[in-house]
Amino acid sequence: MAEPETTLPPMALDKDMLDGLRQAGRKVAEWTAERDSRIRQAVADGGSLREVGAAVGLTHTAVKFIAHGRPT
Repeated sequence: MAEPETTLPPMALDKDMLDGLRQAGRKVAEWTAERDSRIRQAVADGGSLREVGAAVGLTHTAVKFIAHGRPT
């Protein structure tokens, strides 16, 4: 038997909150791009996937995907 669906009432966010969320989203995108660029450079410079992963808090597999792309 399926679980009953629960819905929450929509929450009205004020302009300041929405602006703050948008700004945080932009910062996340910028920092992620910076992190990924540094990961690619560290691996290209000879850093091991595990060493780089430990430095940034990612698994070696995630570092591999960032440095070399996901397999197709």
